[in-house]
Amino acid sequence: MRLRRFSHGQFYKASQTHDRFSTNLRTVISFSSSNLTTPPPLHLILDWDGTLTTSSTLPLIAQIGYDRNASSLFPSWDTFSEAYMSDYRAHASAYRTPAFDRKTVTQELAWLESLRDMERKSVERAEAAGIIRNVGREDVRRGAEPAVSEGKVRLRKGWKSLIMEVLRRGGRVDVVSVTWSGTFVTTCLRSVAEGIEEPIEITNQGAGVWANEIRGGNEGRMDRYFENDGKEGKGGIWTAGDKMRVMNELTALEIEGEITVYVGDSTTDLQCLLSADVGVCIRNAGETSGEQRELEQTLRTLGVGCQWIGRMNPDDLNPKPRQDASEIGNRLWWATNFDEICQSPLVQTDASAEKNNASILVYNMPPCYQSSEPMILQSLQGLPVGRC
Repeated sequence: MRLRRFSHGQFYKASQTHDRFSTNLRTVISFSSSNLTTPPPLHLILDWDGTLTTSSTLPLIAQIGYDRNASSLFPSWDTFSEAYMSDYRAHASAYRTPAFDRKTVTQELAWLESLRDMERKSVERAEAAGIIRNVGREDVRRGAEPAVSEGKVRLRKGWKSLIMEVLRRGGRVDVVSVTWSGTFVTTCLRSVAEGIEEPIEITNQGAGVWANEIRGGNEGRMDRYFENDGKEGKGGIWTAGDKMRVMNELTALEIEGEITVYVGDSTTDLQCLLSADVGVCIRNAGETSGEQRELEQTLRTLGVGCQWIGRMNPDDLNPKPRQDASEIGNRLWWATNFDEICQSPLVQTDASAEKNNASILVYNMPPCYQSSEPMILQSLQGLPVGRC
């Protein structure tokens, strides 16, 4: 099953073109607004950890498993982290081309894709240990809500303003992540949105969350998003190439004149950043994270320019056509928060200054979804919930 937007006049619909989508929870977050104006529409695609959020949320998801299985004795989360880094160092030292010799985008993308087996091993290590055994989506929701209220999950400044402006202009928004649980992402967004004004109208504007998911049950496994893709490799959304495959599906039916904007913070976002019409790298205002520094150094080695988005001018919004990420076209941009993106020519128009009284509604489309209509309508403001 595949969720797809056919036009601005429709919600995301389900089509039967890809059976693998039936195994995953698909969430469409609908942001309603009173003003939908002027082109060019933007297709905003956002990474989750370190981009929408200010830090990784994976340890918080793992903690849900530890809490759910409190009577079991598991290795500490640090043990898994250290095993991952040990595998990474071993793979890097054995890889045919060291980092300082990878001078082309093609070489760098090959390196990033070579991490697939290592990422698979990391996931299987956690599954074998049983830390997510008996963890269902309801457990994830109950764990995510206090993580937000206690300040363990913090969204980057300006996130709501940017999303609302993109949707007000008739654009669309998607979140693509290698995290373990799309339900965790959705619940965090719902929790952060509490207290927003009552909706003015329900529109066709929506945002999709595309991520891995914990299956629940005694097996304690995560789904394999690409389970039926034998040609390109089965597995979850684990690598830069996996995120690119999702992005290709999301942009397959782009609207004429639509500008694809990808925002990410790590080398796992590199292929999407280079393939989008406009790529924006997130960098912390103070000390940058290890992932951000690695991406910055990689861009320098590849000779890819990356300027502060405050220096962008309207002429930079006319990207040259590229066949794939290996063709370096336009420079990338960096920003410390989403307010800086909102204030750039990418988003700023005369109409942008109008006050936007918008709200957020969430449509959850579970695995049993077999029709073209939303099965569950949940309001972030606590409005009545419609069920199938």
